[in-house]
Amino acid sequence: MKKLFTLLAIVLAITTFAQEFSGKATYLTKQSFEKLEAEENPSAESVQQFNEAMQKASEKTFFLEFTKEESLYTEEISLEQPTNNSISISYSSETDGKLYKNLKENYSLLESDLLGKTLLIKDTLHNLGWTLLNESKKIGNYTVYKASKTVVPVNLLTDNEDEETISFLAMIDEKYVKPQTYYAWYTPEIAIPNGPEKFGGLPGLILELHTPNKVYLCSEVILNPKKTIKIKPLKGKLTTQNEFNDMLKELINNVKNGQGINYNNS
Repeated sequence: MKKLFTLLAIVLAITTFAQEFSGKATYLTKQSFEKLEAEENPSAESVQQFNEAMQKASEKTFFLEFTKEESLYTEEISLEQPTNNSISISYSSETDGKLYKNLKENYSLLESDLLGKTLLIKDTLHNLGWTLLNESKKIGNYTVYKASKTVVPVNLLTDNEDEETISFLAMIDEKYVKPQTYYAWYTPEIAIPNGPEKFGGLPGLILELHTPNKVYLCSEVILNPKKTIKIKPLKGKLTTQNEFNDMLKELINNVKNGQGINYNNS
């Protein structure tokens, strides 16, 4: 009887652990860019300041709070002010704002700003298409495995739209018009199919991610903190990815014609 109670206690503990599983991962990001070389003009000092500003601007910190079924991805807010002699440069992340993911129901909510209007873009999670590779390494105490994925963008263009629109989209972000290859290092030791930005779908948490122009490296993982993490969906005006794409296409066409953009503010 005593053994039976002990076994039941173990099963109950495992079940409770599984139900309350939560954690927080911290990601440091760095942008890839070509350094400016010093020529006759500008001065070598100005070039060095510019390169340092570019490097500093590319280094950001993001937090992924997660449970088994949900997550919230946010950027650390920096209050640091540039000095009088420094050059201030900013980079945008892959996401414009907070990103909520619901793994159970297979959707995401992305907080995005379009000309001063904050929208929540609801989209399905695009977690398929990974190829698991026969490579592994250590990140901290975790063994991680490599995977790759090439994404062919769903073009925002129609057959009637011209190369000028294509160039405009490429100027915003080449992911709209060119195939993009991503490399991820994930650990089955944290068996949730999640990761930074919109990435996930692997048999473990992504601890390192390489995009065509950015690197994400997990610097810390805290599992099951004393204060249980509870994720709440974002609130705001909902739109779909297709509707947002239509707004973006309208903006592009109106900019080409020297106009603004109008959409329903209700």
